[in-house]
Amino acid sequence: MLGSVLKRLVQGLLVTFCVVFISFVILRSIPGDPAKVMAPNATPEQQQAIRDGMGLSEPVLTQFRMYVGKMLGGDLGESYFKSDSVLNILGQSIPLSAILVVFSLLVSVVLSLILGTIAGTHSGTLLDRLISSIAVLFQSMPNYWVSTMLVILFGVRAGIFPTMGYSGAMSCVLPVVALVLPLTAVLTKVIRSSLIESYSQEFVRAAYARGVSRVGAYFRYALRNSLIPVCISIGSQLGFLIGSIVVVEYVFNFPGLGYTALNAILRRDYNLVQAIIILFSVFFVVVNIIIDLGTTRLDPRLRKAEGEI
Repeated sequence: MLGSVLKRLVQGLLVTFCVVFISFVILRSIPGDPAKVMAPNATPEQQQAIRDGMGLSEPVLTQFRMYVGKMLGGDLGESYFKSDSVLNILGQSIPLSAILVVFSLLVSVVLSLILGTIAGTHSGTLLDRLISSIAVLFQSMPNYWVSTMLVILFGVRAGIFPTMGYSGAMSCVLPVVALVLPLTAVLTKVIRSSLIESYSQEFVRAAYARGVSRVGAYFRYALRNSLIPVCISIGSQLGFLIGSIVVVEYVFNFPGLGYTALNAILRRDYNLVQAIIILFSVFFVVVNIIIDLGTTRLDPRLRKAEGEI
């Protein structure tokens, strides 16, 4: 187990370094000049002085070497537009986005387990077709459209929930709903398919032959076997969830990491964008390691392949 974890950590560090380097070069290659954005009415000489002050006049590799040196020392630089350190800005936006991610995952997993179990254990019935149709509908709806409809229906017309900014727990309800609907739809379909496949396996039939009840067979055999593709699906859907957060937070003007990232990209705030990219890459590396370890624990065949049993 320890060797497997160390191997994944080394791979994760290499991936993170490659992501940091590639994104650093691309950010400074795309059209757009922070100096012109910061001071559009300044003279060319004044704009050049701004570039010199930000270190943008140096070659890209020199800039990257300087950036890595500061990053290893715990300095991610200053935001060009917010007049604050990148670490302070991230410290304000990360907790808000973390609330959306955690609650969206929790609600989606609980709902999908319920709906997927009902559909999977009643395969081919009207109830199964109804749940599957609803899942396809929710999965097909774009996040920006769902968010806009939630703002209009529950914010503007009903006045139940706040729709702009963050003023407390109630401000998180509509963004979480917008994130939960497509994620629940995907996980419901995965659980349904996995349960149908599990109930057709020999080990479940053997359990029935030994007198194990249907509930016992579900919890001891079918559900555990179905959690493996669910864990893999959650890992793949986290990328979609992070991308959706950018859109959802922008619609609701929610001051989380996605909203901050989008504004930083539009303003060419290199240091802030670079820090967010590093944060996302580290997040995905850690999540993939956790999912790999989780699937290994759930599947004895994987543990045997790695020499643990």
